[in-house]
Amino acid sequence: MRLLRVELNRFRSRRAVALILLAAALVTVLVAVTEIWNSRPVSAAEMRAAESRAAMDAASPDFTRDLASCEDNPQAFLGPEATAAQCERFMTPRAEWYLDRPVLDLRNVLDDSGVALVVIVTALLIICGATFAGADWSTGSVSNQLLFEPRRARVWTGKALAVLVGGLVTAAVLVVGFWTAMYLVADARGLAVRPAVTHDVLWYGGRGILLAGLGVVGGYALTMLLRSTVATLAVLFVYSVGGEALVLALPLERATQWSLANNVFAWVKDGTRVYDQDIPCTPGLDVCDQSYQLTIGHGAAYLGLLLGVTLLVSLLAFRRRDVP
Repeated sequence: MRLLRVELNRFRSRRAVALILLAAALVTVLVAVTEIWNSRPVSAAEMRAAESRAAMDAASPDFTRDLASCEDNPQAFLGPEATAAQCERFMTPRAEWYLDRPVLDLRNVLDDSGVALVVIVTALLIICGATFAGADWSTGSVSNQLLFEPRRARVWTGKALAVLVGGLVTAAVLVVGFWTAMYLVADARGLAVRPAVTHDVLWYGGRGILLAGLGVVGGYALTMLLRSTVATLAVLFVYSVGGEALVLALPLERATQWSLANNVFAWVKDGTRVYDQDIPCTPGLDVCDQSYQLTIGHGAAYLGLLLGVTLLVSLLAFRRRDVP
């Protein structure tokens, strides 16, 4: 416990770690403000401008001509059951046609900005874990730490627990803060939130926090293995970008199930639909569905195996290799 407290103090006192956590907080605020601003209620001035534009278009010769054509042949404009009396009601410009600003919908926020926020925070926390471990190797402080605690497995585990706790707390504060802001804004605007959406928000958020917490441990473990923050970031870049390109290039059916991004989305979103151009189409069918469902179980197994192998190799290497 004492070693954990020491490592937690070192984790929060690292200037680089503090800057990365600040960046994660700023990104969270930026995403929340963007969602709130883009869905802000229409002002009186904007409504008047839309009404003026609708009236102007309704008085234009083009509209008059189209309306007359519709009344002559309503079925061609509005469908086989249409009547001439419906032309004016459906074709006359209305103010809402010129107001394309969406209403704040937490379901849409969850599937879009909510998932994006989790991915960004996880990526930043992975860098945070790599920076924390890399600083010890670059300064040579690992050898000094082993003088006070020679049991290497305990030192490695203490550091891993420290970054895990720090990552989970940080992710929880950011994710909970984001959704609290969304709910407060929705309530202030008088927008009802369905219980099913709240249920999904809780589960999405919980899985996202766990992903971020384990991600920071993975970044730490890989850096303890490679002994360099730069090397860790290079490996992560090659794996995430090069691996994605390789998976897409493989001429195999459902090769995309081994994509890192697809498995992350499958975990966070409780399964995801993946398009795969290598899925063959059945002859004679009018519609060809070249997609499949990647389950949350597959995502959990993929990410869990990736993390488990990294942790095991990192710990074994730290116990056996010489420390400069």
